[in-house]
Amino acid sequence: MESMKLIGLNTKWYRYQKGITQEKYADITGFKMAYISVIENGDANLTCKNIDNIAKSFNITPQELFDESTAAKAKKLPQRVDMYKK
Repeated sequence: MESMKLIGLNTKWYRYQKGITQEKYADITGFKMAYISVIENGDANLTCKNIDNIAKSFNITPQELFDESTAAKAKKLPQRVDMYKK
């Protein structure tokens, strides 16, 4: 899987684990909400600085954003955080 897709899916996975919306996550990271959507869709060509920012926001290492097993779990998530049922 390509890096942009991996980071996008893993970002979605970790955001889901925190139970926060893209809007709330945008507040946390300082990114625009639309950019969060672009990231999670795997369409953002992220800088190292932005990868570090995402990892720091989840208290994980940047390497964890490239984990294929987590990305596979993220593929099964609903499209919207308000649809998540824990």
